[in-house]
Amino acid sequence: MLPHIKQMNIAEFYSNQGGELLASDPRIGQRLIGQAIRLAPDEGICCFNLGIALHQQRKINACIRAYEIALQTSNPPLKSIHQNLAQDLLLAGRFNEGWELYEQRFKPGENDFFFNLLGSPWQGPEIEGWPPHLVLTAEQGFGDTLQFCRFAIQLQELGIRVTLFCQPQLIEFLRIHSTLNDVVSEINHDQLKDGSRWCPLMSLPHRLKTEVNSIPKASPYFHANADGVDHWRKLLRQKPKTCLVGIHWQGNPKHEKTLYSRGRSMPLQTFNILTGVEGVEFVSLQKGSGSEQRNASITIPFVDGQAAFDASMDFSDTAAVLQLCDLIITADSGIVHLASGLGRPTWVALRWVPEWRWLLNGETTPWYQNLRLFRQPEDGDWASAMTEINSAFQEWLKTFNEC
Repeated sequence: MLPHIKQMNIAEFYSNQGGELLASDPRIGQRLIGQAIRLAPDEGICCFNLGIALHQQRKINACIRAYEIALQTSNPPLKSIHQNLAQDLLLAGRFNEGWELYEQRFKPGENDFFFNLLGSPWQGPEIEGWPPHLVLTAEQGFGDTLQFCRFAIQLQELGIRVTLFCQPQLIEFLRIHSTLNDVVSEINHDQLKDGSRWCPLMSLPHRLKTEVNSIPKASPYFHANADGVDHWRKLLRQKPKTCLVGIHWQGNPKHEKTLYSRGRSMPLQTFNILTGVEGVEFVSLQKGSGSEQRNASITIPFVDGQAAFDASMDFSDTAAVLQLCDLIITADSGIVHLASGLGRPTWVALRWVPEWRWLLNGETTPWYQNLRLFRQPEDGDWASAMTEINSAFQEWLKTFNEC
């Protein structure tokens, strides 16, 4: 065997061994991948795996450098590098670069319907000016649509006719609880005008050159329905002179399948630390996956009307219940964006390396003025995060009881 071929085989061995440890022990994985890079510095997959190992250790600046080096190799896995690098640039607060690279997220053929209907997507006011009518296409999860529809509202307030094409489950909620005039889940030629353009909803920060300090609508941009709130006040049967705390612990498992997204959900049992406080009742906001965790091992007291709310899968009903909550404590899920968009006091428990939208440090976020962040001190350490939440909760209760 030729020496360079043998060297490549050894490098591949180290890279594969390190890659298998990216989730369980990224520190050791980094060492093995480093050995591979020393043997084969031009192998793109090695530098890519190094970037993941550094991300998993919360070394975001070093991770970004590793991905940038990977892009200079002879055979980089471009799609995967672009996807991860965009998220790490955003996580580091480098929005201008991050939004630009985030445009590489689409799969082939993903938006063919809109390309065929309306041509290429709108590229922003600096390049094309403002269109008279803009179709915005939602993507990814419910939380992404709820978070980014603020940009649709912003454009509508500028006088642009906006049509939001989104998930059917959100149609009624957005029509009732936002100021958007046109929210649809189907679209055809009859709904379009001369000059109609389209743009992916989550591309608007790129088109509008949004920076950390220019995110619009940090104050509430959803509103509650008074009749719905009264209806659920009766159904929940909350005891007099108690405060109501909404809790949510698990997001959609389908959106936690990659190293960059998994680990956002937390076990319901961690909420038991909040047990034993007088004058507090809880309402579970959990729907679908994760609901099975509510069993005899859970000791926090739920409202008498919990079963009635469990039976509803309607976002408008959830909005009404959120409006009744004095505080919401949740994992990183769509509930964060629904509750915060309504302006409700919300605390979110974040994993050690959070999703890009929450940045890397701090208790506050430019996305929502009423949101408080509680971060894991180490990977997987929900117990410490919930201990910090419990301490803050005890202080919050003192203020609540004084009101």
